[in-house]
Amino acid sequence: MKHYLALFILLALAACTPKAAVSEYLAEPVDKSQQTRVLITTDLEVDDMNGLILSLMYADQYDIAGIVWTAGMYHFNGDGGLHTLGQITPNFRCNAQHCEHRVKTAADLTEYRPVDPTWLPRILDCYEADYALMSKNNPNYPTPEYIRSITKVGNIEFEGDYRFETEGSNFIMQLILDNDPRPLIIQHWGGINTTVRALYSIYERYHGTPEWDRILKKVTDKVRIGGSGEDNCRADSKIDQMFPGLQNGGYGLGGFFSYGTFFSASDSPRRAAEELQPYMHAPWNLEAYKRNHGKLPEQIWLMAEGRAVYGEPLIYNYGLIDYMDWGLSAELGWGPESLKGYPRANYEPYSWAFCQFGCAGFIDIGLRSDVNNRGNNHYTIVMWEELAARADWAICEPEDCNHAPIVDGGQLDFTAAPGQTVELSGSAKDPDGDRLAAQWYVPAASCTYKQGKAEGLSVSVSKTWNAAFTVPADAEKGDRLVVNLEVRDDAERPMTRFAQYVITVE
Repeated sequence: MKHYLALFILLALAACTPKAAVSEYLAEPVDKSQQTRVLITTDLEVDDMNGLILSLMYADQYDIAGIVWTAGMYHFNGDGGLHTLGQITPNFRCNAQHCEHRVKTAADLTEYRPVDPTWLPRILDCYEADYALMSKNNPNYPTPEYIRSITKVGNIEFEGDYRFETEGSNFIMQLILDNDPRPLIIQHWGGINTTVRALYSIYERYHGTPEWDRILKKVTDKVRIGGSGEDNCRADSKIDQMFPGLQNGGYGLGGFFSYGTFFSASDSPRRAAEELQPYMHAPWNLEAYKRNHGKLPEQIWLMAEGRAVYGEPLIYNYGLIDYMDWGLSAELGWGPESLKGYPRANYEPYSWAFCQFGCAGFIDIGLRSDVNNRGNNHYTIVMWEELAARADWAICEPEDCNHAPIVDGGQLDFTAAPGQTVELSGSAKDPDGDRLAAQWYVPAASCTYKQGKAEGLSVSVSKTWNAAFTVPADAEKGDRLVVNLEVRDDAERPMTRFAQYVITVE
């Protein structure tokens, strides 16, 4: 039972419609060694399953260094009954009680909501099936052979268990110690124990040797711990004392996504805005990707779709049920007593449920990382449309798919005094020859002027690609004002790109 951010980036998709010949502006091959290098560790709960599918569908955008199955407080596969959780990890965080009286306490668990060991291999088969056409539409997807080579099993026996070196922990250790100079962003969608084992192994091998100072510097310069993990073993193992200066960072869902736990439920007080609802339910989801599309998107889990999730009790088997009742889970002993009385949320069949998509923050649609773009429903819809178009890439030749406009914003950063007018200009082209619609506007919440309450500010558009913005007379020194150039193509499955201009008041 996770309180993970549920990511609703789902999609519209129809049959491919033939288009004009794709122009020379289709994506050029990039040097993957220049992209963000990210390692995914996951306990493979259903939200992680969905997130991993999306991570592969967007793998042209970043350099996946590895996919490592690990354990967490909600999922561990045990060692065949030889030990209990309490014996291996006395300081556990698993908040199960008696699991419908199967055990006396969580300490007696020999496994907990175990994960299907065949799921990862099957998803890699799906990626291989989709790769041929996806890579035609964008040449920057890693090959199936590469993805298989970096997918490993880590420390999955018990939550917080870092007793033994595993294939996954040794692989992480190799990545940390290799000669790639880029930061290694290690994301923890489940527990941190496999990463802890990797660091522990490095410490055991090198501490006290003449090489230690060099190794310590490499680790602290390179490693970014993304998320603290669903266990206590970071503190228990004392890796921060072993590696003083160990850095955090590199984990985020992307400011343009909408997330929450009950946003698509029909009766939740936290139900998402109505403008987002069409993207969260059937028939949109079925038409968009579940039927007659690539193998990867067809594997995304939806509420009450008729598939059982291996290892889950019924209360968490969201593919079979049309409700989320954490209060009942507490009464049945699958969750903490503190959740008793927690309201039930009801869903329509094929509604969206959960997604842990930590790589979303590395997707480049032209929104700047130094600008606050969070909580904007418009960006969320743009991303649903993006994924809808991408789902076609698995089943259509490039001439039958849509591809994103290419936007050049020119100069993006300016300084100006209160009352001064700044001239802005950009340009765009479309790889498919589609007509383009351009809009200039001020996203108020992204501005620091009036603490993000800059409603009413306007942009004067002289021509499609030229505009002017006048800094408010009451703007204060240091205020940052943001202007968006948004470009959308005229296609059945539209795609949108942005240029964001920042004017700093001097």
